[in-house]
Amino acid sequence: MNYFLRELKKEDKDILYKWRNKEEIRLHMFHSTPISYEQHVKWFENVLQHQSSVYRIFMNQNTPLGLVSFKINPQHQTCFWGFYVGEETAPKGTGSIMCSLALDYAFDYLKLRKVIGEVLAFNKKSIKLHQKLGFSQEGYFNKEIIRDGEFIDVIRFALFEEDWVNHKKQLNIPYIQRSD
Repeated sequence: MNYFLRELKKEDKDILYKWRNKEEIRLHMFHSTPISYEQHVKWFENVLQHQSSVYRIFMNQNTPLGLVSFKINPQHQTCFWGFYVGEETAPKGTGSIMCSLALDYAFDYLKLRKVIGEVLAFNKKSIKLHQKLGFSQEGYFNKEIIRDGEFIDVIRFALFEEDWVNHKKQLNIPYIQRSD
């Protein structure tokens, strides 16, 4: 299998619109309401121009499977990341491969020292994935956000470059990366 990350292209606009509006993806986002096409187009154009955020499409050969984002703080060499697998036909283990590639990208190419993830406390799958990848829990924020009239707890995870270098050796995640 040939997995890699590639730059966002204008042609990705419609597939991202489809993915962002899938209920199973929206359920785990901080903002879970459906996104209008007009809102999406505005967001997408902003993403293509914004310098402090990096978005990459996760590919398997010629098939887009997911999205990874990095909101970068260059002063501190940190970022908040986000990700999702958009294709329901993606093989089992796709999330682990995508996130491993993304972490290599963050540390090797973007030269970050720390990747931060914030997970809604009920998102057990994402919590488990962060732990599998070697992230440490840095905080638990009770009733951090309000969504649909309910307060939701948020868990903050972090992974430092040196911890990733050591931890990824323990993982059995096969992938091949092509550069952009």
